[in-house]
Amino acid sequence: MNLDDLKNAGDDPDLIPGIYNYCDRWCERCYLSSRCLVFKMEIQENQSSDSRDKSNQEFWKTLSDMFSLTREMINEMAEEEGIDVEDTNEQIEPDSDDVQDHPVSRAADLYFESSHQWLHNNSEMFSEVLSEYEKLITLNINRQDSTDSILIIKDLIDNISWYHTMIPVKSKRAVMSSMDGFWGEHEIQNDMNGTAKVVIKCIERSTFAWNGILTQFPDQEEEAIKNLRNLEFLKTSITEYFPNAQKFIRPGFDENQNQ
Repeated sequence: MNLDDLKNAGDDPDLIPGIYNYCDRWCERCYLSSRCLVFKMEIQENQSSDSRDKSNQEFWKTLSDMFSLTREMINEMAEEEGIDVEDTNEQIEPDSDDVQDHPVSRAADLYFESSHQWLHNNSEMFSEVLSEYEKLITLNINRQDSTDSILIIKDLIDNISWYHTMIPVKSKRAVMSSMDGFWGEHEIQNDMNGTAKVVIKCIERSTFAWNGILTQFPDQEEEAIKNLRNLEFLKTSITEYFPNAQKFIRPGFDENQNQ
């Protein structure tokens, strides 16, 4: 994909400009994926479903390429207008001390570590519980209740698993954007607020999932409460450092809604 490809693909009137910048990248669950340029480019390049998996490097490379091309296109437009872009192109690196040591980054890492460890430690337990429900279904015992339990548990684990990796990535991007003036200086509609709002959405969905874990697995109360507290700590940090995040209007998702 090059800049010309991006411009040509972007001519589709059904696409929502910039929607991919402020989403959770869970394309399979997104009701607007058909109107997303990143998703469209993935389909055009015949990428397999595995390549969109959160653990696959190609998944992230597509989005990274899109950001790079967007930056290139903005540079091109600025130069056409006679704007000097030299002073605006110094990028903050995600592994820099300033980013890693920021309170928001540390809070995001804290949640990632606690939730990741919990998922790792309990993977066998989840499999055993799901297997027991599957046996009941096979034996036609409480078939509907067992089916519902399987769907609920899988959804809770999927949500925690997906968002626990998304949260630190997006949190650090918000921090980076707050240090990099490239993406605009509008008080509300800027990249740091938009990205911080995505983090808040991820926190809300993760909080819902952890409350579900409390209901489904009462013996996991201590771990669930610890992770809920870590999420609340992160949300407090986001609110402190990005007070206008909730006012940001994400293309497609928040338009025509009262924020």
